[in-house]
Amino acid sequence: MYYDSHVHSAASPDSVMEPGEAISALKKAGLGIAFTEHVDFAESFQKDPLATDAPRGLEGMGDFVCDFKIYPKMYEKFRGEGVTLGLELGLTQAYLSENKKLAADDYDFIIGSIHTVDGIELYQACHGKLPKEPFAQQLKTAPTACISRYLSYAKEMIELYGFFDSFGHIDYIARYLPQLSQNFSYANFTAEFDALLKALAEREIALEINTCLLGKIDAGKTMLEICCRFAELGGRLCTIGSDAHKVSSLGRNFKDAKEIAETTGLMVVYYKERKPVRCG
Repeated sequence: MYYDSHVHSAASPDSVMEPGEAISALKKAGLGIAFTEHVDFAESFQKDPLATDAPRGLEGMGDFVCDFKIYPKMYEKFRGEGVTLGLELGLTQAYLSENKKLAADDYDFIIGSIHTVDGIELYQACHGKLPKEPFAQQLKTAPTACISRYLSYAKEMIELYGFFDSFGHIDYIARYLPQLSQNFSYANFTAEFDALLKALAEREIALEINTCLLGKIDAGKTMLEICCRFAELGGRLCTIGSDAHKVSSLGRNFKDAKEIAETTGLMVVYYKERKPVRCG
């Protein structure tokens, strides 16, 4: 069985999709599911963000931290054949110890992702909500410099963490601005990509083929090039994930992702009890 290994349900603050409906939709499509709820702590928060008495939405918890009152405890009833439970950790230096503590809990799968660069949240910056931040300004005026730093920062975080299973949406920075999408390619940043991909391969961390952008021709070509180079540098494993927050996005562009994996020789896996299991 193949798995959609990147799904956000109502346990995450940016999704209202109930777990049952997500499971049913993917089951009809012949796919398993890995719930990977958000963990992105606000970098300015200095207190213990994992305090058991901390209510959801408490100052400093950030906008993208799942509700630990219900997850994963209330999802255990779904766990089993075709359903695994995991987290998507935002990789930042500020919360290394907190993320490491969470990753040691009873989860099947941990995604490590870059949502911030040097403390700047990329989604907010790309949408013009951080106008005073130099990096946010450079996203439009100097996109190549920002992409270069994004890839270098990702490599630094991979070396710092190393305890997650798959590296999520390597093309995340290309999602929100045309300038970024147009400049994001392996050919434009060979040194940065090689350093990042080598760091993953050396740690036997899988590379996620995130299907969010695969419907776009350039994005599909770029992901193919990245996966090909990952394999050349010793990478063996990949996961496929839709990054869905609603039912209509579940399993999207899955066929394209499978073709990329087959073309590049990467083994598609899902994770059970933190160990890779071959799909198919």
